[in-house]
Amino acid sequence: MTKHDDMHQYQYLWDGSQPGWELTYIAGNNIALSLQFSITGGSARERMSARKIVEEFKTLPLQQVTARLHGCQVFSLGEFESKEARTIAALARKEELIVLEEPVNAVRYLSTNRLNHRVLLIEDEDLAKRVYETALLNGLPVRHVEV
Repeated sequence: MTKHDDMHQYQYLWDGSQPGWELTYIAGNNIALSLQFSITGGSARERMSARKIVEEFKTLPLQQVTARLHGCQVFSLGEFESKEARTIAALARKEELIVLEEPVNAVRYLSTNRLNHRVLLIEDEDLAKRVYETALLNGLPVRHVEV
């Protein structure tokens, strides 16, 4: 299937054949969290504390945690919704770890139908981006939502 064929199956969003479609522009503020270690790879105490906080480390033997952190001065925990980020950061600080927090603006589009209250999920991110860009170019209305 060509890129044009991919787009053809979604043209009902903007061509009027199925009324009510719009793009919902969702803007949210996420927080990227990282642990900063006092020494490269973390001290023995920091590695033990990280094992309590980092979900993927909880089931690993300390040797594997040490191997994973080898050479790391900063270890990324990932990007989280602000409430979850505050909870994780508080747990890490309780373990006396240094937590770095960086705000991240997360912007997404979602195809929604205001008449029948349906949502179209496009799992392929590249295809979704092309569909949303084409929908915008064809004048599909946009509703703004902040989370």
